[in-house]
Amino acid sequence: MDYSIRLKQYAFQARHATNALFFMTGISFASWASRIPDVKGMLHLSDAALGSVLFAMPVGSLTALPVAGVIIDKLGSKKVTFLSAFFYLVALPLLGYSSEIWQLVIGLFLLGFGSDMLNISMNVQAVNVEKIIHKSIMSSFHAVFSIGFMTGFALGGYISARHISPFIHLSICGLLMLVVLSAVNVFLIRHDHKSDKNAPLFAVPDKALLILGIICFCGMLSEGAMADWSVLYYKQVMTSPNGFATAGATAFSVMMVFGRFLGDMIVAKLGLQKTLLINCLLVVVGMSIALGFSIEWVVVAGFGLTGLGLSTIVPLIYSEAGHSKTMASGVALAAISTLGIAGFLIGPVMIGFISEISSLRTALASLILLGCVGALLTQKIEN
Repeated sequence: MDYSIRLKQYAFQARHATNALFFMTGISFASWASRIPDVKGMLHLSDAALGSVLFAMPVGSLTALPVAGVIIDKLGSKKVTFLSAFFYLVALPLLGYSSEIWQLVIGLFLLGFGSDMLNISMNVQAVNVEKIIHKSIMSSFHAVFSIGFMTGFALGGYISARHISPFIHLSICGLLMLVVLSAVNVFLIRHDHKSDKNAPLFAVPDKALLILGIICFCGMLSEGAMADWSVLYYKQVMTSPNGFATAGATAFSVMMVFGRFLGDMIVAKLGLQKTLLINCLLVVVGMSIALGFSIEWVVVAGFGLTGLGLSTIVPLIYSEAGHSKTMASGVALAAISTLGIAGFLIGPVMIGFISEISSLRTALASLILLGCVGALLTQKIEN
């Protein structure tokens, strides 16, 4: 068989195996998120207590930061991807089983640590595929994650309505995660491609990477805020008692997936800088429309534009970081992803705090400011 044909087949298998990782990660995270109300009720937690406990997950993610990139560089992303499955196998059932707050804290910490390791390793695999086919396809991988996330939420809602316990639900999810990761592991790329053989494991991020990290932080902070607060805001501005409270959030999610499927084609034509600028401006316009009017369909349209704007910010930045020439790919992705995750987790808390002292409309207006900051920073990206 011709070498080029074998290489294409190799890349094809690795791409679909990596897609499976993104899909299962989306399902697993959404499965836990869909059962939070049930776990909250089981432990009789107040909103404030739940908020404090949930911080165990970002602590786990931040704990993984100093070691994730180094471990991936030493062991390879293929091995780390498989090892990450065991964190899910332990963490997810523990979250569903927790009868004490300390058990829930441990489960969240393990899930945060394992998800950060898996997030970085599977994005390194995505970069590996990109380098083999010489084409930017990172956005499509994240589109698959979004589909998995929506699937996980839909299944979680159905399972919860059937009164199936969180323990059984999340235990099955953890086992399924292990099975899928074991099955696709053989098709993952064994040796990670290096942007530069001399790239150090430890290095201070250069100006270009730092700018990308800040834009990623702004983007994921906005994503986190929309995920947790869009439904509540929509309820507040509804003028019809028969409206669907999730219409705005649904529009946001659908346009996120749509934008990610188009993202690779758009960046190929316009380049990274222009694409990110358009993304940020869409967030500004979308949120301005959603917050400026109290008409249902206008709010839905505004949320949809916001989802379209946020859709490709993270995947494009991940792809660019993975091709860094000043840092090892795993280390660069670890830095970027941790900034992004921090933003995603800080966003809902920040919106809640601002809303408490002013209003939810004012709090969500901060996303317009973040969009403006991102747009200004794109002008600092070197072509």
